[in-house]
Amino acid sequence: MSIVRVQHIGIAVEDMHAACERFEKLFGLKCQDFRDDQGGGVQYDARILLGNECWLHVVQNWNPESRVFKFLEARGEGLEHIALETDDIQADVQRLRDVGVPIFQDKIFDAQDGFEAFVYAEHNSGVTVELIQPHAKSWAYPEGAGPVSSQMGLIRLQHIGVVVEDLKAACERFEKLFGLTCQDFRDDQGGGMQYDARILLGNECWLHVVQNWNPESRVFKFLQRSGQGLEHIALQTESIEADVQHLRDTGVPVYQDKVFDAPDGFEAFVYPDQTPGLTVELIQPHPASWSYPID
Repeated sequence: MSIVRVQHIGIAVEDMHAACERFEKLFGLKCQDFRDDQGGGVQYDARILLGNECWLHVVQNWNPESRVFKFLEARGEGLEHIALETDDIQADVQRLRDVGVPIFQDKIFDAQDGFEAFVYAEHNSGVTVELIQPHAKSWAYPEGAGPVSSQMGLIRLQHIGVVVEDLKAACERFEKLFGLTCQDFRDDQGGGMQYDARILLGNECWLHVVQNWNPESRVFKFLQRSGQGLEHIALQTESIEADVQHLRDTGVPVYQDKVFDAPDGFEAFVYPDQTPGLTVELIQPHPASWSYPID
């Protein structure tokens, strides 16, 4: 495969403008590039820059035949897909055909945002993956973009949390389909009731792939409620204590009202009942944290 990086994460919402207002109020994350002419005129969308050449693609769609609408009807608001940028989409799609993986409509679309092809969630451990190769009309990450947040110390997307039923099978699937290899396997997390690993995505962020069997955990409850899929985004910050105090000052509950000193960093969580359907983890690395490997 020719994967360069994760370009964006798609989130399905019921009301784009309300979702954008919520992201800005909670985290100082501002929507931009609003459009009302996508999806054959039955979609509103915008994007939120996340700091390392990727963005959150916020989508409201009311076409009952569309992928996004069907996701919203089945699962409610939340993270719907990841878009992996490639520099050779023709070769990547041919590889998928060669290993017998169905591509939506068996074609590459010349779309507004680039040349696109889709592998749906049922063929990839619950995660819809869009392969995208930009063209002249595509959104690009703006040069000289300012700080990620107007209110907090957020600097970039660090990782995307993926909940799976079987870690080994999910890792094998990602490697077979996209040439993305799991690494840093652990079997000692979550009080001994979790397996996890990560898949590097090229622009200083990764997929955190998690199998958890603790019925009281956030991850297990997500799996029981929604099935396998994209469960949270982790935003790296330079000032987690100040950020959590900002949330308290604006009346936003943080899980257990605390910052956790965890193996992966200092962490705090805002749960989906406060956001447009997703958990947002704030994370400030410490010396024991995973970091992005330097070649």
